[in-house]
Amino acid sequence: MKGLQRLVRRAILPRLKADLALTALVPVASINPAGAPTWPFIVLRAPVTQRLKAACVNGGQGSWDIHAFAGQRLVAGTVVETAEDHAGRIGAAIEMALADNWLALPDGAKVRIRLSDIRLLQDGDPDHYHWFAQINWRVLST
Repeated sequence: MKGLQRLVRRAILPRLKADLALTALVPVASINPAGAPTWPFIVLRAPVTQRLKAACVNGGQGSWDIHAFAGQRLVAGTVVETAEDHAGRIGAAIEMALADNWLALPDGAKVRIRLSDIRLLQDGDPDHYHWFAQINWRVLST
């Protein structure tokens, strides 16, 4: 099985973009956008992959870092949600969309995904927060 990073990314992104709870918080165009993102936004970065090959196994395992960035929400100039709460809600929606799932790859193989190392941090100033986690994945194909 070749190109697992690309195949796994191509399985994760449609799952995120099709999740109604997540896209109610982050527009589809702001999920792993090409070019300069519009806040709030989500990006997948820094993939790591290890090949798994044995007598009856041809697969791999690895991780993607997923990041969500959000600022405070304003309505008519009034803060209705802090940046910390906004980023936390986006992170919770990502968790619901991805946690403990099996996704299909084009060749019919299944990829198991789990989230770990989930964090929520201030992103440089009090009006912006950064939620991030590792998406751990494993594919075994016989």
